[in-house]
This record gives sequence, C-alpha cells and structure tokens, in this order.
Amino acid sequence: MKINLYSNLKLLKSKNLIPAYTWLVLIFIVSSIPHLKVTFVKILSMDKIAHFSEYFIFGLLFKNGLYREDNNRVRNIMLVIAATTIFATLDEIHQMIVPGRTASVYDFIADFLGGAVFSQIYEIGVRVKNYDKSN
Repeated sequence: MKINLYSNLKLLKSKNLIPAYTWLVLIFIVSSIPHLKVTFVKILSMDKIAHFSEYFIFGLLFKNGLYREDNNRVRNIMLVIAATTIFATLDEIHQMIVPGRTASVYDFIADFLGGAVFSQIYEIGVRVKNYDKSN
C-alpha cells in the first residue's frame, strides 16, 4: 500500500475534524489543571476509565470526521491510531510540567486503547451498514 503524505495531510485539515480537534483542546485544558484529583469511588481505577473515555470520544469524533471526507478504511484506521498515539504521548509529556500532575505509561495505554477500541467499533458499524445496503 502506497502512502501519500500530501493527501493524508490534506485530509487532516478537513473542517469535518473540527469537533475532534476541539475535543483535544478540551483534553489539554483539563490536563493543565494543577493538582487535579479524581474523587470518585475507586472502581477499576476511575482515573483509567476517564482516560479511556476521553480518547474513546476523540476516536469517535476523529473517525467520523475522516469518514465524512474519505472512505478509505485502512488509511482512516492508521490515522486514528497515529493521532491517538501522538496526542496521548503529548498529553502525558504535558502533564509532566503541570504542578501536581504526573505522566504515566498506564494513562497512555488507557488513552491509546480508548481511541483504538472506538476505531474498531466504528469499523464494525461501517461494515454492518455496508452489508445491510448490499442485501
């Protein structure tokens, strides 16, 4: 499979991705709050559920925006995984400089899984929708 960097960059500039980018700004703002503590009941570490959920939503917004622009499944999967990896990494690095916050490999894993899991759920939905149309 040939990867065309120009078309991938052009796709990432799409106005359909504005909700996903807005969500990333919100994640960055919340990550900038010093000494933020999750005070919910400890259920499977609420912190990891929050990380998973925020990137699950990012995956939803990003994947939806990509599909509005281009139906290339393989490229869209790769872009969601790449974007989730890059932004989750940057988020954890950013937290290293925020007072009272720390970077965590486990938070990164929860972030990555949130984006990747949604990406695959979305793909299953697209395949079912296309299957239903063909029958």
